[in-house]
Amino acid sequence: MTVIGTCRLCERDGELRESHIIPRFVTDHQKESSATGFLRTSACINRRVQDGTKLYMLCPSCEGMFNQWETSFANKIYHPWSNREAPQLFYGPWMLKFAVSVSWRVLTWYMDYSAELVSYTTDAQRLISDALLTWKHFLFDEIPNPREYEQHMMLFDAIESATHPHLLPPNINRFVTRGMHINLAHSNGHPLFIYTKMGKITLLGFLGINYHRQWVGTKLQVKNGKVGGNITLPSQFADYLNERAQCTQDEYAKLSQKQTKVIEKTFETNADRAARSESLQMMTADVEMFGIDKVFQKRKRSEQEN
Repeated sequence: MTVIGTCRLCERDGELRESHIIPRFVTDHQKESSATGFLRTSACINRRVQDGTKLYMLCPSCEGMFNQWETSFANKIYHPWSNREAPQLFYGPWMLKFAVSVSWRVLTWYMDYSAELVSYTTDAQRLISDALLTWKHFLFDEIPNPREYEQHMMLFDAIESATHPHLLPPNINRFVTRGMHINLAHSNGHPLFIYTKMGKITLLGFLGINYHRQWVGTKLQVKNGKVGGNITLPSQFADYLNERAQCTQDEYAKLSQKQTKVIEKTFETNADRAARSESLQMMTADVEMFGIDKVFQKRKRSEQEN
């Protein structure tokens, strides 16, 4: 289908391409490494999906520009980390471009489709607009860096140990390693960051965070750098992750009996696939940390599908 409109990035009129909000290679990997080969989202838990959110928002030129950075990120960061090939991964100038392009498209989606924005003040709306404009200028090489609207990236895997595991939700390993999530985090109506979770990799596009020095080892540099290794995060962000994980668990608890049976049938039909899946690996990690009763309460087995 051909769609004619205005490109949200370069603002030229013409043909628009259907763009993935989270890059397609993330969706493909999540399906391939799942126990069932399907996805479910917490926003619509009782329906299987085959793809991520897509919008007609970019012209062929801008979509092609984004695709170049996506290819580098997929080949040099996403797949190597997902396959546990190295504890640290190195990048070039394409990395910050990729990160900004993702934060830009997620925030653009929020501006167009999220009802949450009605609660933001005029100052908050102005901050969001300035971030979008700054990221746009950076993507077109009109400014040398994204200024205060930094990009920070974290690589996650199963948690080896926790000092106070009882304070964590019993799906924490599945949450930090599986699935795709986006969120415009805020505090009392003040935008803080765009949160984009791509499986084991989490990207933050800073909006209104004033204490950047509390984030150590996560900021993406303009020319080159590395991701992975030791990092320091504010305790408030750990609380945020726990809250998001709990929200996901609460949504999965709403899975209908019909869909539970659909998942169980899929497991039985594809037992070998399920046994090899990353979904089951992370389920096992949660069971080892929290115990089988806590993990499987309220039909939590269904979370293996995502």
